[in-house]
Amino acid sequence: MSRRLSIPDCTVATLYLAPVAVMTVWAWSHHSPRVACAVVLAAALVASVFAAAARTWRLFFVVQFPLIVLAAVFVAYTVSFHMPPGNTLAQILVGASAEEIRGFLSLSAWRWGATLLAVGSAVYLGMALKVSRREIFGAGCSRFTRPTLALLLAGTGYVAADPQQMIDGLALDPAVGSLIFLGGNVPRVHAQMQGSQVRKIPYAGTRRSGEEVHILVVGESARRDSWSAYGYSRATTPMLESLKGEIVLLQDAVADANLTEWSVPIIMTGLPPEGFSIANVHGNLLDLAREAGFRTAWLVNQDPSISVSFGIDADYLEYPPDFKSNINGRHTLDGSLLPAYAREIARSGQARFIGIHMMGAHWEYYRRYPESFGRFGPAGGAASLSMVSMMLDDEKSQSAVVDAYDNATLYTDWFLGRLIEEARALKVPATLTFFPDHGEDLQLLDHEAGHGQPNYTRHAFEIPAFVWMNDAYRRAHPQIAAGIAANASKEIRSHNVFFTEADLMGVKWPGYAATKSFASEEFVPDVGMKHVAGGVLVTRSL
Repeated sequence: MSRRLSIPDCTVATLYLAPVAVMTVWAWSHHSPRVACAVVLAAALVASVFAAAARTWRLFFVVQFPLIVLAAVFVAYTVSFHMPPGNTLAQILVGASAEEIRGFLSLSAWRWGATLLAVGSAVYLGMALKVSRREIFGAGCSRFTRPTLALLLAGTGYVAADPQQMIDGLALDPAVGSLIFLGGNVPRVHAQMQGSQVRKIPYAGTRRSGEEVHILVVGESARRDSWSAYGYSRATTPMLESLKGEIVLLQDAVADANLTEWSVPIIMTGLPPEGFSIANVHGNLLDLAREAGFRTAWLVNQDPSISVSFGIDADYLEYPPDFKSNINGRHTLDGSLLPAYAREIARSGQARFIGIHMMGAHWEYYRRYPESFGRFGPAGGAASLSMVSMMLDDEKSQSAVVDAYDNATLYTDWFLGRLIEEARALKVPATLTFFPDHGEDLQLLDHEAGHGQPNYTRHAFEIPAFVWMNDAYRRAHPQIAAGIAANASKEIRSHNVFFTEADLMGVKWPGYAATKSFASEEFVPDVGMKHVAGGVLVTRSL
């Protein structure tokens, strides 16, 4: 038999080695020669294991076909997004709906990529089936064994000198990295997003009968004094102002914390800021609603780790894909949640609770709205701003920051209006509550910037909030509607939302306290309770 390599042999060998070659070059340019060497060593180890098991070249290439496909996807993702598949991609895959994934793959760039992958995979498999059946460790192999082992040992010694770089390189091998992602990242993220990190204790909740729909929208970085519904000079909330006869504006809503990682769990669990700890979380509003017979949905356009922290576990989870998120948040607009919201609200025959965690007006403000919402200044004027420029006293830059923030508020107003319009079509009792996580300081107006830090002004805590109730709900529950109206001017805190939302849903449990619900005539404001600023309990003096 001739030892000359055939066309199938050469083609398969090239396709087999291509992912490793690309990742080796990428690791060299983005990390170091040591990491690149670790990629080669990992690939050699994988090949050795399969060679020992397969014994023949044909079987060697055929049985690795699934790994080659995964390796190609691994390389394409890494090169395209400058990072290997990890928790970010796992969160997107776990949270995205089937419709969104199909829509994402229907985009032109992804269609071409999928087509190229399919063609390449077909060529590889077809050629692999034509590779000769020669034994891998046949005659003539021995003369290459010692030099190869010597090179591998030398490479291993070089790589092992820096354990961290060795680990990085092993994880960048396309085959090993793919298995780590599928066997580690995806199951772990799935478990996290099913609430498995929180030890749940049942509430033993019960509810009144009948089909109702309740929506809770958790806003982001919403500053009360920047809403025209509260008297701001710019018309930033025209949609909500047109609904003044339908919504009850809360005049003195105050965040319990000026940081999302604290405030959202407080909203969703009802735990007070004094002594609050994630370790004390044993359930959340979705758990209570589900126990009481509601179908639950959680639509999130935020960092999902926040939801994970308080044990989110919904019947339906929506997390739109966003491959461009950074330290300042996601780039996907809140409007991307509307299709899933429309599907959930249109379900009938069962009581439904829908929670929405929106991106709102989080920095970077200019990324939170489409160009058509640049009413108070073009997005381009703020596009070059950084977190540093956010805090500078340059009036021109800070005017652009305020313009961008007001545009983001205008888009939030539109988004909330769309949610209410969808809910208005319901014939059953329905409510929508909007309560932000915290406010926002603007350098030009407050001489402080952003949120979450120990230095703050009242705008970091004073937030806009409201409750919308349809006519069917007001007729069915006039006492609750009257209670909300009577308490609208009192100080209402983040932890009151949990008890109020339960009241709106008609849910009771042994731990229910009417004094903490601003839907109850027995409501008592917690005006003396401390707040959290920069992770530290403070007595709010503004």
